[in-house]
Order: sequence, then structure tokens, then C-alpha cells
Amino acid sequence: MKVKKLLAVFLAVLIPVALTGCGDEGGPEEISCDNLPPGKLLQRCIDKGAPKADRIDAQNDPRLFGVNLDVIATGLPLSGTVEKMAWPADYWATYKDSANHRWQGQGIYSPLEKYDLAFNDWTPPADFDRLIPFQSCGQEFDADYYDKLGPAARFWSNTKGNKARRDRWDNYDECEEAIETWWGLCHAWVPAAILEAEPQKAVTYNNVTFEVSDIKALFMMMYDRSTTKFLGRRCNLRNDEIERDENGRIKQDECRDTNPGSMHLILTNLLGRDKRAFAEDRTMGYQVWNQPVIGYEVDLLEEISLEQALDLLDPDRTTCTGGTYCYNEDAKKFYEVSIDVDYITESPPSKDPMIPRVGQFTRTDTYHYILECENDDEIIGGEWIAAQVTAFPDRITWPPDSQTNHTDFLWLPLSAGHSSNRHASLEMVRMLARMSMEEDPHGDTKVFKSEEVVNIPDNDGNGAVSAIEVTEAVDIGTLKVTVDITHTYAGDLTISLRHDGQEVTLQKNAGGSTKNIHKTFVVTGFSGSIQGTWELLVVDGSERDVGTIDSWKLIVTAGGGSGAETFTMDSLTPIPDNDTDGVTSTINVAGGGAVKSLKVIVDISHTWSSDLRVELRHGTGTAFLHNREGDDSDDIKKTYSIDDFNGVVSSGTWDLVVVDNAKDDEGAINSWALKIVR
Repeated sequence: MKVKKLLAVFLAVLIPVALTGCGDEGGPEEISCDNLPPGKLLQRCIDKGAPKADRIDAQNDPRLFGVNLDVIATGLPLSGTVEKMAWPADYWATYKDSANHRWQGQGIYSPLEKYDLAFNDWTPPADFDRLIPFQSCGQEFDADYYDKLGPAARFWSNTKGNKARRDRWDNYDECEEAIETWWGLCHAWVPAAILEAEPQKAVTYNNVTFEVSDIKALFMMMYDRSTTKFLGRRCNLRNDEIERDENGRIKQDECRDTNPGSMHLILTNLLGRDKRAFAEDRTMGYQVWNQPVIGYEVDLLEEISLEQALDLLDPDRTTCTGGTYCYNEDAKKFYEVSIDVDYITESPPSKDPMIPRVGQFTRTDTYHYILECENDDEIIGGEWIAAQVTAFPDRITWPPDSQTNHTDFLWLPLSAGHSSNRHASLEMVRMLARMSMEEDPHGDTKVFKSEEVVNIPDNDGNGAVSAIEVTEAVDIGTLKVTVDITHTYAGDLTISLRHDGQEVTLQKNAGGSTKNIHKTFVVTGFSGSIQGTWELLVVDGSERDVGTIDSWKLIVTAGGGSGAETFTMDSLTPIPDNDTDGVTSTINVAGGGAVKSLKVIVDISHTWSSDLRVELRHGTGTAFLHNREGDDSDDIKKTYSIDDFNGVVSSGTWDLVVVDNAKDDEGAINSWALKIVR
């Protein structure tokens, strides 16, 4: 029997009484943190103040990356390099106005000015090209320039650009202090460079030419709020604020990140085993410099005794007394490690791709540390070693000072996340990138047209509909819609495209008092085949002005595959009660292609949902769908959007693993499905 059902009745009676005055404390016993049945979990009862520790702890646990890990020190690869190289790029410094910087000189528009010209119907005012943007503190500029920018450039400049300096331009000291020169988009460059293919050449769209670095800058803007897995904490202290003991070891917890044991496991598993890039903040202090990590090589991995470990960390035994290893009481074995870690640094903006010259922008950091292990060599922690150590000078000729210089935190990019510029679209930027990589930028293009003239009823919510019937089965790669509409007040109109139960708004109440709309829209939101009926819906929302749909056409460039494919498992699978092994249900996915997007639909019956942990596994990756949430509620019937497997080969086995962590309540996997776009 479950207490929750009694509680629901009790609350239904109690709440009305409480509104009128105080009552007794009678009634059934309420669930509390003190009387939970064994193994049961309520979210409000969890202690979220987990302490920072020298061993691998909750904030430094490499499992936070969602990847299955090999953990035995002596069995891990001694070197590794990525298969998909990250591209070097400029970090688009904030004080230079970020992605609105005219990197080719005053006479050539910025990446965002070009975006507004090509995609946002921005027409520069007559005097715009004579206006001078902000250059430096103390130097006059034309403030009108920023008022007359297009919507994407104006929004970005005011929220992510150099507005703080512009506002203080005539006070040199305040102006300089308002924005530090290291601020920029490196946090957005790294995920874009890891997850997106590098643009290869200039492309022209709507009579606007985008250079390679223009497209890169736009990618970085769209990755400003990327979805990631994160390991460690940021050290916000400046060098003069960091305290150290006699051996150079940092005293503040947050500035000892990342634990070297965690870093070693991420390097050897992500790069050595999976050939997969990740990100680091390679400077442990106040400044943040995010870089793509692309390779490593272990120069020294040698087991040492407890005494030797202390000689490296505390030679005078000022911290660890009595012959004990005081940094991690669970450590039973120790390994001294010297390792070279390769990362990509920034490059100047350019008209050319940078991966062919990636060696010019590859740098190496050397780290020196101790791995702390269990008796079976499982890595459970580590300690950075200071440069002044001379215990074993024959092993490392020029030891690095890894107490002073080590990674601050590590993170794994998954997707672009939420857009931080509502006037720009990631799909438009990806279209430019695809065009830059095609031999024929037009691809296999099909055009379907209607020349039927259709009257648009005035001030009528039903609007006018013009249809195109497409009989060819062409998979949609890119889709454009060109409209030719006569109307005496364009701002009255809402234009939508409909197909197969879906509807996308192309334009709504835009254009003000201008006449007519002759325009090409790049349309996202439709996938699969173009076959079937397409409808252009034009609604006039105001009185007096009238017009007609004169013609319109669909322009589709064939894609390499269909839309979402669904793979289902509907065999009822009981979940064993209070069993740490749980149950695994498997779907085999046929066909090729990397995952572009993934949804997981689960239907699980269970009488206490917070007993359950639900994981999705594929290859070496793991995504946690449900981890003992939901308190005492029934069942999990939910669709999850998962980014963890984006870019991973889709074919092969996918496992849904469900573990029941407590007694008494039981359930089953009724069905589950994968919806994959590849």
C-alpha cells in the first residue's frame, strides 16, 4: 500500500480548513524525510550540499559527461587524436563589437550586417555608409550607426557587443574598464568548431557575399548558449587572491579544479578511445580561455610508493604527518604521470578555411600529476604536482608547475541550444555553410510554380489560399518560397505555408505602408518528401487595402535523406524490483547516417516513479532520461529530446535500461521508441 493516496485525501480535507483558521494536527501521518520507507526517495529530502573533496567527487565526476568510462589506469590508451578536427577561428572580441565587427575594413560590412541584408530585408539608409562605428575609447564615432543597423546586428551589438564602452567613450579609464579585452565568443567558438563542419569558400545569397569567417562568426553567435555536459567549477579568483600552502598547493577548493584523475579519464576515454573532441578552460584563474582539446600523449606513467607520492606532494611532511597519505584516504596505489595535451588556439579572421593549416594553431600543455587508485588500479582521484619538486629529477628534466597552471573546468558540447539572437536562424547559417561546401551550390534543385491569380479578401481571417500539387517524391534538403503579391498595404498581410498538417508563418504584418511583396523566403520546419499538396495562405487583417496572389513557387534542393524515422519496441518487459542490474530493452536501428536529432518516447508503468533510473545507451555513450525524479507519482509516459548522441553513427543497438532502486513498488516497460533524424 502506498502512503501517497492517503496523503492526497488528507490534503483535500485540510486545505479548506486552513483557510478559515487553525485546526488540530490530527489525521493520517504525512510522508516526511524521517519516515520514508527504506530505499524510497523524495526530491525535497535530498541533501544538495555535497562537499568538495580531493578525490573525484560529485562536481568532478567524469561520468557527468554521460559517456561509459574505462577506469583502470594501466589499461587506458597512452595517446589519442580526434577523428573530426575542430576549426581555428577568431574569438570575436566583445570590445570590437563581437560578430558585428567589420573585420575586412571600414568599407566592407560585418557578418551581422550581411545577415540582415540577406535574410531580414534590411535596406541601409542613404547616409549609412558614411557613418563611422565605434573604434576605441576617447575617439568620436557616429552613434546613429547603431540606431540604423538591421535587427540582428542592432540586437547583438547592444546585448553582446561593445555598448558598455560606447556609453563611456569620452571617459577613457571608465571606457577601458567597461569591457576587458579577453571577453569574446570563445565559449561559442569551441562547440561550433567541434560540432559544425568548417565552411570552405565564399558564397553569395540574395546578392550578399559571405566569406568563410563571416559564416564562422554567425555560427558562433548561434552557439552562444550551447547545450553541454560540464565537469568542475570555475575559479573566479585573480592570481593575487589565490592562497597556497608551503608546497604550492592551492587552498581554495574551486581553484583546484579540475581533479587530474578526472582529466586523465576524460582524455583517455574521449580522445584515446572514442577519438572525440571536448572543451577545456585551460587557465585556472580569473580569465576564461575555452579551447578545443584534440589530442594527448602520455610521456610518463609509472607506479610509485606512498612515500614517493608524498615526496612529490609534501616533501617536508608539513601537511601529511605520521606517514599517511592525507589527500585521499581511499587511495591504495599511486601513479606518477607526465602528459602532453594538444589544443587549438584562435586564428585571425580569414577568407580561407583553417583546418588545412591547423598545425599553425595547435598548442601543447604539459601536466605533471599523481593518479590515486584502488588496489585494482581503478582511478579514484589525483593531485597536481608543483614545479619545485626535485624528488625524481631523472624522470622529468623540465617539470611543469601544474599546481599553478592546469585546467579550470572541462565541458562536452552537445548542440547549439537556445538561440541568443531572435533575429537570426541557425538553419540559415547552416544553409550558407552547406553552400560553401558544395561544388554546385544549387544542388539538385526542383521548382514547382502556381500562376493562378487569387483575390485576397479584405479584413477576412479566412484569407486566400493558392495551392501547388507536387507529384514528385523529392526529399527536402533546403526549401525556398518565392511570392509575387500585389497589395496596397503590405503590413496588413500574414503569409503562411501549409503542407501535410504543418504550417509555417513566412511573414506577419511586416512592411508597413509599402506596396506589394516580391520576396524569397528560406523556409525551415518541413522535412521528408515534398510530395503532396502545398498551400500558400495570405490573410489580410485590416480594412480598406486589397490585393491578389499573382504567383508563387516552391524551390527545393534535394536532401540526402528523409525526415524523422521511428523505431519501436512494444514488447512488455517487467522491471525487477529493487535490483541494481535492472532490465534492458533493445532496439536495433538499420541504415546509415549520423544522428541530427533524437527523441525518445517511453511508456513505463510503475507505482513509485522516483524509484527508477532510466538510461539510453548506444555505442560508448549514455544519456540519463530519468534519475529518481517524480517523488511518489505513478508511471513515466514522456517524450525526451536528447542531444547527447548528435553526430554519432545511428546504426546498431540502442538500449533502454531501467533500474528500480527500492522495494515494494513494481512496474514494466510497456513500450518505447526512437525518432531519429539523420
